[in-house]
Amino acid sequence: MRGLCAASNLKKVQEHVTFSNISLGSFSEAQHVFDSNALQSLVQKLAAKVGSDKLKNKTILAAAKDLVAVDGSLFQTLTRVLWAEWIDDNHKAAKLHLGFSLLKQCAVDAVITAGNSCERKALLKMVQPGVMYVCDRYYGLDYSYFGELTKRGALFTIRIRNKPKITVIKEYEVTDQDRKEGVVSDQLVYLGDTDRNLDPIRLVRTGAFQDKEILLVTSEPPEKLNAALISIIYRQRWQIEVFFKWLKSIMGCRKLLAESSNGVAIQMYCALIAAIMLFDVCGKKPTRRQMEMIQFFFLRYASVEELDDAIKQDK
Repeated sequence: MRGLCAASNLKKVQEHVTFSNISLGSFSEAQHVFDSNALQSLVQKLAAKVGSDKLKNKTILAAAKDLVAVDGSLFQTLTRVLWAEWIDDNHKAAKLHLGFSLLKQCAVDAVITAGNSCERKALLKMVQPGVMYVCDRYYGLDYSYFGELTKRGALFTIRIRNKPKITVIKEYEVTDQDRKEGVVSDQLVYLGDTDRNLDPIRLVRTGAFQDKEILLVTSEPPEKLNAALISIIYRQRWQIEVFFKWLKSIMGCRKLLAESSNGVAIQMYCALIAAIMLFDVCGKKPTRRQMEMIQFFFLRYASVEELDDAIKQDK
């Protein structure tokens, strides 16, 4: 933060960004003055404008508007940040709940909370009708949650724990294509005790994950998405983990500048906006070397041609 304040004294920074130098007090006060919700809306609008020509996989588009992996990642804060509850008073953290489009390969929405907040509640704040959400086991711990997503018009493919109590209603045919993708069974079932009056749901059992069998529940019937595609969809969920690593390591967002919840949200949303714009220009997430070349370009050490050559490189 002190480095950014010092940079505001530079002539070119004043010409293009600030018009005058910024004091440490003014910089710190800004986190309480500006509303982070405006930046969240900007994240959504920018993500919506990412061209359809940048979609990596259009197979799912017939059944869903988008395919979005959802997960949370922790960003540790100072112990004096009272709102950022996590493990105890000596371990504080903020959590970024992220929606990451597996088709566009960029962030599409985010919610920032304290570290110990419920990820299922955060997802409900991001839900868009017609979008398919891909989630790990934590989101599948509460079987009534699937009904809540359905009420909001969302589609989903969610992993559940390996030994659920189930009542099989119907067995769907498992084709050779399904088996090739590791599908073991495809069923319509009741989850948990039948006296809970939960709606029946489709359960796909697959062993396509390093010989480890996992169970996936989905909102979509076999007529819309076959079991093989359900298995493929879930296998793509790991990409959100790669994005979190890129955001923290390559984008340099591991450390938080602000202490207020609104200030942390401002920093996180600004990082996501920068990530979306970089993807829109480059067509992919820039590597560490490419990020360095972008910095060299702004320092006027690299030419436009050298920057273009660096961006075109795959590694």
